Amino acid sequence: MKKAKLMKSRAGALDDVSEFGQIYLPVGQQTPEPADSVSLARTEQHMFLRPYFLLDKHADKSVGFETKELVTLNGKKIERRWCVRPDPEYGMPGPIERDVLLALYEIAYTNYISKGLPVPELMHIGSIRSFLQRLGLAPSGQSAAAVKLALKRLAHTFCKSENSFFDKSKNLFLTESFKLLRAVGIAGEADGKGGTIEQTYVAFEEYVRRNLNARYLMVIDLKLLREMKTDTAKHLYPLLSHWLWRSSQQGFWRVEYQWLAQHLGVKVWDRKSRAKAQLQPANEQLKALGYISDYRWEDWTILYFPGEAFSADQERRALARDNIIPDKVTAKYPTKDNPTGHDRLLPALNLFAQGNWMAPTKLAELGLTPAQAEALCLEKGIALAFPAEE
Repeated sequence: MKKAKLMKSRAGALDDVSEFGQIYLPVGQQTPEPADSVSLARTEQHMFLRPYFLLDKHADKSVGFETKELVTLNGKKIERRWCVRPDPEYGMPGPIERDVLLALYEIAYTNYISKGLPVPELMHIGSIRSFLQRLGLAPSGQSAAAVKLALKRLAHTFCKSENSFFDKSKNLFLTESFKLLRAVGIAGEADGKGGTIEQTYVAFEEYVRRNLNARYLMVIDLKLLREMKTDTAKHLYPLLSHWLWRSSQQGFWRVEYQWLAQHLGVKVWDRKSRAKAQLQPANEQLKALGYISDYRWEDWTILYFPGEAFSADQERRALARDNIIPDKVTAKYPTKDNPTGHDRLLPALNLFAQGNWMAPTKLAELGLTPAQAEALCLEKGIALAFPAEE
């Protein structure tokens, strides 16, 4: 197998902040499904934020990814390294594996997480025919074969993390080698014991399953995703969602082209005209959808500016997350001054705990400082999204 490509660049300043804190839902807080929940999917945080899927159709699928980033924590530089190694037989995951993994996370959320149940070690995913319908594919032998191959490719692709993959349940960054899917069983195939598998199932890697059960999730708008015509736009959208949120105080996201191309799983060009032409369809599509208001190239750096659709997307997600069932710690009882028993601090505190961009405004309206909000979160049992070390 060819040596994996070495990727060394940055998305912007990563000093003393959480990399994956945007949409963490604390354990014990069950979110009722909003009316338009059918358009929302919840994925494990790393699915789109670390390069895993090779989107370039002409790229060599026998070559893997390797990225290195430096972050500053407590004044010290720490290197985060992430590698994806393809299986010699199956090659690298691509667009169909992305869609299949997204569907698996949908099943995990719908059947278990949203009901307050842990995702089991072996998760049944229904028939291949029903899975094809979930993917929006017409049932056919060719489509079924492609999905089965995708499941196996996900189970055979190795990842290597050095202080890069965050395990929310342990509150630490892992230095481990693992696969996103530990096992796959397809109905009708041999079970290795002289019989056949009765129901199709997958087994998430334990680190991934722990993050799912800890509700360490990213929210994806499937309706918006399906309006995008290119794979690059579909992958750029969640990156923009995360990084525009993290850059909200700055008012735009500044990203180096090389870093972005690597995380999008497309070829890294050394000619600027080729680089601009490569990303233009996705950029223009997201601009037309209003997710970005504009984008601008400054040498090899791109500036992305949030659009109205981004703001509406973030607000809708925040409102959906606010509509939680209060647990016994945060529940309030009706009083003369508060006949509904609703704690008026909870919406702002939940936004603060999740690191939402609207939190500073909401806290200011209540006359609360960040330090006071943090203390109230601890008092009310609201878990903070950010890893303790950052």
